[in-house]
Amino acid sequence: MFSNLKNNSKLSQSIVLTLVLSSILACGVDVANNNTSVAIPGAEQIQIAQNTLPGDISTAVLRDASLRSGVKIADLKISKVTPTSFGNLCMFEFKEICTKEYIPIQGWVVIVRVKEQSWTYHVSQSSQIVIDPKINISDVSQLPKSIADKVITDAASRSGLPKSAIKITRSTTKTFSNSCVFNFGEVCTQLFDPVEGWQLIVKVKGESWTYHVDKSGSQIVLDPKITTSKGSQLPEQIAEKVLSDAYKHSNLQTRAINITRSTQKTFSNGCVFNFGEVCTQQFDPINGWEVVVRVNQASCIYNVDQTGSRILLDPKVSTALEK
Repeated sequence: MFSNLKNNSKLSQSIVLTLVLSSILACGVDVANNNTSVAIPGAEQIQIAQNTLPGDISTAVLRDASLRSGVKIADLKISKVTPTSFGNLCMFEFKEICTKEYIPIQGWVVIVRVKEQSWTYHVSQSSQIVIDPKINISDVSQLPKSIADKVITDAASRSGLPKSAIKITRSTTKTFSNSCVFNFGEVCTQLFDPVEGWQLIVKVKGESWTYHVDKSGSQIVLDPKITTSKGSQLPEQIAEKVLSDAYKHSNLQTRAINITRSTQKTFSNGCVFNFGEVCTQQFDPINGWEVVVRVNQASCIYNVDQTGSRILLDPKVSTALEK
């Protein structure tokens, strides 16, 4: 009986020893050097091991980032790759409002390190590459001289200054989500119909003017909120129409009425131009002015199109003027 217990005890010790040794080997303990360090792979090693992009796709992503940034491919780094099943093409293309239709696209979310920035790409297994349009690719790409010359010429013409007095202080390559956003529209749809180009800051005297320019340089748009010495002046014949309308509403002598401010503006659509309180986000722009008129101690606002054919008084103040 004791012999059996002894044998069972030895058998148990043997099993325990085997299990311990197996655990040690599985955890990677260095028993040869008597060091008990556990070789657990880091998160970065796991990421690289499991999520490596095919070589041709990696090259294509880095080439795209290099072209956009002006940084050499050797100085760029793919910092993270995550295999992803995008729900549909809309989601793959970073669009903001998508249906819940499920037509999956297999691919990766790729993070590329560009200087101090992290750029996000969506990449499909069929080699489609899309960069997040919200990324501001700041001060890393050179603006073509031909486009810079056009912008400086435009700013000089509007300001009445010589070209030598105009300076582009910053150029940022940018993907405008649609033509409404590109044209400084205030109320825009969330339709994703991208316009590639630049946002430029131009120094004119002590002011900074903002321009949007498309990639070809064929469209150059100055922020309509900027008051320039020439381009934003309200034409005299339109000013007279506004004053005449204000006189009719108030029954005052014209000397008691004057225009205190006129701002060149792009109204996003007819509803906004007509002082509509609930408007669609349709972009059907109307170029014109917002004109502030002083009538005695009251101020009223007019919206005027650039031809002067449509002059609308804010309905919230028209009743007060008529009293």
